[in-house]
Amino acid sequence: MAGQHPTFRPDIEGLRGIAILLVVLFHARAPALAGGFVGVDVFFVLSGFFITGLLVREREATGDVSLAEFYGRRALRLLPALLVVLLATLAIVFTLYAPIDRPLVAGTARAVALHAGNVEFARGALNYFGSSDNPLLHTWSLAVEEQFYLVWPLLLVVFVPILQRDDADPAATRRTATIAISVAGLASLAASLALTSTAQPWAFFGMPTRIWEFALGGLLSLVLTEGSDASAGARGATLLQALGLAAIGIAVVTYDRATPYPGSAALLPALGACALIAGGARAADGALTRALSAEPLRWLGSVSYAWYLWHWPLVGLGEVLDPAIGVRGRLVWTALALVLGWLTYRFVERPARGGAFSRIPDRWIAPAALAASVVAALVAHAAMRRAEQQIATTEQRVFAAARVDRLRHQCWANTVEDARTPCTLGDRTASTTIALLGDSHAEHWLGGLDRAGREHGWRIDVMVKGGCPVADMTELGSERFARYYRECGRYREAMLRRIVAMRPAAVVLSSWDHYMPPDGASEDWQVSPSMWERGLHRTYARLAAAGIRTIVLRDVPHTQFDVPACLSRLAAQLLLARSCTYDRATSVSRVAVAAQDRAARGLPVRIVDMNDQLCDAPLCQVVRNGAIVFTDDNHLTASFSRTLGPTLGARIAAAMDAPARAWVLADR
Repeated sequence: MAGQHPTFRPDIEGLRGIAILLVVLFHARAPALAGGFVGVDVFFVLSGFFITGLLVREREATGDVSLAEFYGRRALRLLPALLVVLLATLAIVFTLYAPIDRPLVAGTARAVALHAGNVEFARGALNYFGSSDNPLLHTWSLAVEEQFYLVWPLLLVVFVPILQRDDADPAATRRTATIAISVAGLASLAASLALTSTAQPWAFFGMPTRIWEFALGGLLSLVLTEGSDASAGARGATLLQALGLAAIGIAVVTYDRATPYPGSAALLPALGACALIAGGARAADGALTRALSAEPLRWLGSVSYAWYLWHWPLVGLGEVLDPAIGVRGRLVWTALALVLGWLTYRFVERPARGGAFSRIPDRWIAPAALAASVVAALVAHAAMRRAEQQIATTEQRVFAAARVDRLRHQCWANTVEDARTPCTLGDRTASTTIALLGDSHAEHWLGGLDRAGREHGWRIDVMVKGGCPVADMTELGSERFARYYRECGRYREAMLRRIVAMRPAAVVLSSWDHYMPPDGASEDWQVSPSMWERGLHRTYARLAAAGIRTIVLRDVPHTQFDVPACLSRLAAQLLLARSCTYDRATSVSRVAVAAQDRAARGLPVRIVDMNDQLCDAPLCQVVRNGAIVFTDDNHLTASFSRTLGPTLGARIAAAMDAPARAWVLADR
């Protein structure tokens, strides 16, 4: 997303086209492109290549670098299109998004306008791969580039002169710049490797932990001099290009959202991009150079920035209007974004760089850009405050409260060590103890279990870890998820040992059903029904062998839409607002129910099904017992969970008193 090399490289423009295709198809969740996010790493390397070359050549030609001119060029390149898309996105959000979602987006827009969106996401510990609600999430990479543009020239303006005399020859300047860039790159890589395992959001979104990718491109620009023979070693250069394409391709098809990123994994696509740049410089007439220089790829490369800006807001809009949009629907919105991207390139980007704006004196462009950014940030801030006031003074506050309606507690486990001190609810003084084990679908029963415990005289010992099911299996998530699920396995083992040692009156188990596919269309992190069944059976059998009454809660329905947002849009009478009901027959995974029944067969396990309390008709409502049922599309609100306390307590009590055989307790 940077400026062009003085000697135009059509193959690099084509590489831009490939990179943007990877990113937009990844966001559309196209099959077999789970690692398409590495296209951003390719852009980072390209930016480092172009910007470093531009700065070094200017220093060699003039003996200095004009910061005002550099920042002005960058502002004209990036800011006009960004502000157009940013303001358009705010308009879309305040027209079609649920009112309860508007403050968050407007707050993000404020940070994006100030070129700090990545910091906002890192501070919020946002999971880039698991979050699709914010239409400005993709701007994190633009913020990284903008921050790179801000600090990188200082490396040559400040540090290179310190390390070298001003009258040094160009070759010495390049050697000194190489040393400075290498040191910066190595320090950044070390930080990236360290933070990926300890503070992953900062490693992913942070500029300092991404500088090494820009540095790779920068070092390459210093090595590849313009006077080199582009035909020298063409065969070897073509092989280098092929290896570069292979490296990027391997990353695309083998990486996914479970890959610890960036860390060492980002080296593969970054080095692949370097190989393509270097190979293309030596094989100007090679087959791969010609392929990369194909007109369609070059055209995509030319509109890549504008397409990148538009695609995520439009895909997000598509999902708001139709939560069941699917891959095909996302691709349609992505194609519409390409049309808007071309229009933006044609009528905003190009005029800004070559029209009236380009005639503004250099010394005024950067201040004007800063002023425009501040104005956009103020607009976003005002929109955020207005949205917050509308929520606070209307019925929308009920829907906003449902979004965060979880029982306040300190029970979440992150590691085995964190979970060693029991978390207790219910009647804390009772002699009868019930243990609760599971993931977030165990945690959302805490409201009901706390009430049931107080009414029945039970102490509830809580052992919950998000994303960690009760099923004892090593297959979950495949090798790419091994690290997280090794930790999950250690946690589960520690909790099972604790339960066996504490000898509770009963243990209640609850997990999300969708670690296995409900319809046979398995994702890369899911397991087969047979694996799930075996894992559940191992856990059930272990507890049964210890003589502990084991009660399993059926999972709750999956509505397939965000319930508070749906209610918010419906109440606001927005365009295409839909009825907030879901189908009972399809909302619960029959495959999971069958696997659970088979896992419990022959064991003294009691299965308690509460879903008749959530829905008693073919078409299910999302407001029951005077409370909104879900915080999202599959987690119960604490308020609704608490209303089920008496029924849940009665069924658990019946299961504890029942003969030692497996059955389903539910009023149908």
